[in-house]
Amino acid sequence: MKRFGLIGMTTLIGLALLCGSAMAGATMDQIEKTGVLKMGFREGSIPFAFIDPKVGKHVGFSVDMAGLLAENLGKRFGKEITIKPFTVTPKTRIPMVVNGTIDAEMGSTTYTQKREQVADFSLIFFFSETTFLVAKDSGIKTLTDLSGKRIGGARATTNLMAVQQLAKEGKFSPSDIVVTETHPQGMLALKSGKIDAYTTDRSLLEGLKMKDSDPDKWMTVDFAIAYEPYAYIVREDDSEFRDFINDTVLWAIKTGKFYEIYEKWMGPQGLVPLKMSPAYKDYLQMIVYPIEDEWWKK
Repeated sequence: MKRFGLIGMTTLIGLALLCGSAMAGATMDQIEKTGVLKMGFREGSIPFAFIDPKVGKHVGFSVDMAGLLAENLGKRFGKEITIKPFTVTPKTRIPMVVNGTIDAEMGSTTYTQKREQVADFSLIFFFSETTFLVAKDSGIKTLTDLSGKRIGGARATTNLMAVQQLAKEGKFSPSDIVVTETHPQGMLALKSGKIDAYTTDRSLLEGLKMKDSDPDKWMTVDFAIAYEPYAYIVREDDSEFRDFINDTVLWAIKTGKFYEIYEKWMGPQGLVPLKMSPAYKDYLQMIVYPIEDEWWKK
């Protein structure tokens, strides 16, 4: 998380999301009626949302943020709100939100204008880069070194699209691109020698590396080919629920809970140490507008 040239643009995107027309949505009514928040989480997006085999359930930064969302919904409705988790993949996450299988996806999804044509998004809460995980002894240090190498990427991700665009520009051969369904599958392909490099967000690659049995064998390269602003996925025309998610994020930043969760998963002692840059801190402070102490009330 070294470069933040897109902060100005993403700030405008965040403000635009906040200023959307207020339309009463069915999601909040359904959550109040059932007491259940249907949430989509990834199985291998470390450290944001992944299944921890030690506890047999989803954990991570965004999973904890979903817990805060459920707590605040409970305050709004005066009843306990239980999270019902669903495992999603890059291919299924948006369709499952759109068709109502889940109320939202909270993980590490990159906001794009194309995706917003079919779904809505929360405020941007994190930034990362598209880069590559390789073996330390691979000799791969620059983009040129990847020429002729087999490159893996997960289906329906912006990372795979970035690599495919470079292939169109002649940087890679399309036949050298290997498509996987999930990040853990990509890591397995890398370890077994089926691919020479795996691409996704730097933060997620560091997570895959740290969870490996021999993390010192792997490294993320120093360059990036794209930049990734993260946001949570919700349905279109349901701004009441989207705004409640946004207010939960803003309230968490204002109260410091956001930083506590960040430190838990990405601080120096976290699962995947990722230093929070001054530019990222400035962005988080910039998007926080005045919010009442009991904002969750109707």
